[in-house]
This record gives sequence, structure tokens and C-alpha cells, in this order.
Amino acid sequence: MSQNLANIALTPAEITILNGALQTIRTTLGTRAVSLTPDQRKNLVKMGDNTRIFCQQAVTGLQQNSGSMPPDLDIPGLVQDFADYTALETFVAEYEAVGELLDDTLKAISSDVMTNSIIGVSFLKTLNKINPALDTLVGALKTVRRRKPVKTVTPLVA
Repeated sequence: MSQNLANIALTPAEITILNGALQTIRTTLGTRAVSLTPDQRKNLVKMGDNTRIFCQQAVTGLQQNSGSMPPDLDIPGLVQDFADYTALETFVAEYEAVGELLDDTLKAISSDVMTNSIIGVSFLKTLNKINPALDTLVGALKTVRRRKPVKTVTPLVA
């Protein structure tokens, strides 16, 4: 009857370790990490799966012909950016997979709590019929868990 999709029982030490792992990422990247605005994210020209080979070939070709390129084209910076992208893309894929796992776990725990709370409150309501001492608790629970307010229709005055 009850639901138990997830039960991870995190200890305070484990929470500290998880927070430490996130802090390690922040510390390692430091000020080198970039925070974009939503507009920047939307409007940037981006390399994707279909354009990666183009970029890889362009980087190689520009390196081989760097003496013929304008001096303000930062070829070493481009090479480093491509290397950093390659290094980070595998990490980010794993990070996103862990994030999805955490999100799914959080949703499962949330569902367990909500489902079992609803079941338990149903029993409390039944118990309340024979034990009026539960009136305050049942009343408070009704107040907390209100559904969308019923819309009242205002009659048109002519």
C-alpha cells in the first residue's frame, strides 16, 4: 500500500562529501569558468556534433598555416580552446548523467513522501471519526493542502 521508490538515508558525512565534490569543481575552475546570460546562451554561435569535424579540421589547418594568418587571430588560444572543449565534453556528459540521476532520485523521494503522506492522512481522517482529539491536526492538514481555489463567477450587472 505504501510507496518506497528510493531510500538513500544520507549521513551528514556523505552530504559533506557531496558538497565537497561540488566545491572542488568550483575551486578547480575558479574564475576561469564563464557564466552566460540567457540571451548570450541563445545567441552564441556554437559548435555541435555536425560542426565538430569542421572545427577540428579548421584548427589543424590554421595551425599548419599560422604564419599566413593575421596576427590578431589567436591560433594558440584556438588550439587550447579546442583541447579544453574536448577535455570538458566528456566530463560534462558524465556530470549531466549524475545530475539526471540525482534529479530522478529527488523526484522518487518526493513521490514517496507525497504518496505516503496522502495515504497516512486518509487514515488520520478515518481515525478522527473515533478520536476527536485529532480535529486540530486534520483541520491543519486540510488548510495546508488546498487545491486550486474555486473560481467564483461574478454576475454581470446590467
